Amino acid sequence: MKRYREVLLIVIILLVATLLRLPKLSAIPPSLNADEVAIGYNAYSILKTGKDEFGSKFPLVFRSFDDYKMPVYVYLTVPSIAVFGLTDFAVRFPSAFFGVLSVLLTYLLVKELFSFSKNYELRTKNLAFLSSLLLALSPWHIQFSRSAYEANVALFFIILGVFLLLKGIRSGQYLVLGIISLALSVWTYHSSRVFVPLLGIGFIAIYWKELLKQKKYVWISGIIGICMVLPLLLMSFSKEGQMRAMGVSIFSNAQLSQRFSRWLGDDYRDHSIPQFIATGIHNRRFAYIPSIIKGYLEHYSPNFFFSEVVLEKYHAPGVGLLYVWELPFVLYGVFVLLKLFHSEPGSKLLFWWFLIAPVAASVTEQLPHPVRTLVFLPTFQVFTAVGVLSFIEKLKTQKSLIRVSGYICLFFIIGLSLLFYLHQYFIHLPIEYSSAWQYGRKEAVEEVKKIQSQFDMVIVSTTLDVPHIFFLYYLQYDPATYIREGGTVSGGFNEDKNAFGKYLFKPIKSLQIKDKKILYVGMNFEIPKEATIIKTIYYKNGSEAFYLFTLPTILKAENSNVEK
Repeated sequence: MKRYREVLLIVIILLVATLLRLPKLSAIPPSLNADEVAIGYNAYSILKTGKDEFGSKFPLVFRSFDDYKMPVYVYLTVPSIAVFGLTDFAVRFPSAFFGVLSVLLTYLLVKELFSFSKNYELRTKNLAFLSSLLLALSPWHIQFSRSAYEANVALFFIILGVFLLLKGIRSGQYLVLGIISLALSVWTYHSSRVFVPLLGIGFIAIYWKELLKQKKYVWISGIIGICMVLPLLLMSFSKEGQMRAMGVSIFSNAQLSQRFSRWLGDDYRDHSIPQFIATGIHNRRFAYIPSIIKGYLEHYSPNFFFSEVVLEKYHAPGVGLLYVWELPFVLYGVFVLLKLFHSEPGSKLLFWWFLIAPVAASVTEQLPHPVRTLVFLPTFQVFTAVGVLSFIEKLKTQKSLIRVSGYICLFFIIGLSLLFYLHQYFIHLPIEYSSAWQYGRKEAVEEVKKIQSQFDMVIVSTTLDVPHIFFLYYLQYDPATYIREGGTVSGGFNEDKNAFGKYLFKPIKSLQIKDKKILYVGMNFEIPKEATIIKTIYYKNGSEAFYLFTLPTILKAENSNVEK
């Protein structure tokens, strides 16, 4: 009977998680962003031709926008597109699906994490149930489960991997499966390349005595893990493999090192200290240390978790990554677990997980960053669950009136916060943040499709940000034909040589084309006085986004040729 209740409860939690992740998946968020579209079209191209948009056959890394995306999500999208077609739902479905499974795995992880506990409050199944329910309701997790984010699928593999490693302490064969899962996370999202090795170091340090009893499987796991990540490690040293790091890393910020060089020059001129000392303390390699520390600590600011400090596309209007009501319970949960720290290996691993979550993000720009630190989950949910259950245990010792009042206040606050979040997410996010989600590209393509036969050429301005991939995706342009035409020239955001069929993607101001009937797609500031506007595309909040327009036969401009 108890087993039946346990299964029923987890089924209910999974149903809640599913209802918050799958309905209206194509429409909310209101549009696929550029990365989602790139994943979709490359998966479609793999399905049809076995090649990506550049013509590379079954690549291990997808060049995309010269950010070299990890391959797992793209390949997971291939069967989704095979089943659902090239649709927005198909592109987002893998993330939503694995997001729901992450809720189930959180339940299993927490049970396993404290399976060795001598403290009843940690061994109770209520802790596992509540942790998984909190992840199912988490604004942070819902936000990234409803979009095609590789980080969300990587989180699934990480939770699965840790769960299997914990089971492997008693049954060694699970260690092999755990390492395979963690290796897959490394092939899913860039940040895992830093987080997973650090997590492994902590796991070994905490459970080394138990692992010594499974030497055979430890060796097998190690060999398999090395074999799986070695190709990626070798690629990381290539020019292409470093493109992603160069694009987002603070090490590409020359201003940081120039500051130290200026100080060093001042010391050399003043002769106030010996040159070797000046060279030591103002070494340009040390210039990044303060920024790294600052970047790391920014991820523990309450503003990051509970306010709207992150970019619009990463949260619902008026809501942070976590519910405000969680803050006191997170702190109380941390306090409870700290008291049990020395006797509980599970809490040691949990705190280690929590401390290394922002390490990979701390050396990048645009901080704090909720995508690169999605691996904070589900530690917050476990902390909150411990805090809530401990609070309830305290309430049980109080008088009836206080106990009932406490329960009512707790459930009222939680329920009200959830309803407010769902209202903000499903009603206001599509309207208020449509621009941040690159809304309007799909609508522009649909309008162009209606009238493209009337024109010799369609020129789309590159101010729309990598517009070629949106037109390829929403036109469902045949990948085989596209590759025969030369495929994508470059994925750079300023690339002006991409073209296919009658479509060119260039800055409008640089064109001069004679004897051609041309349809232009661009933004307001690009429209000459002599233009005739055919259609205006609006964001969901009513503001103007893009324009379809025509020009007289000859447009005087800088260049005289249009080249692919």
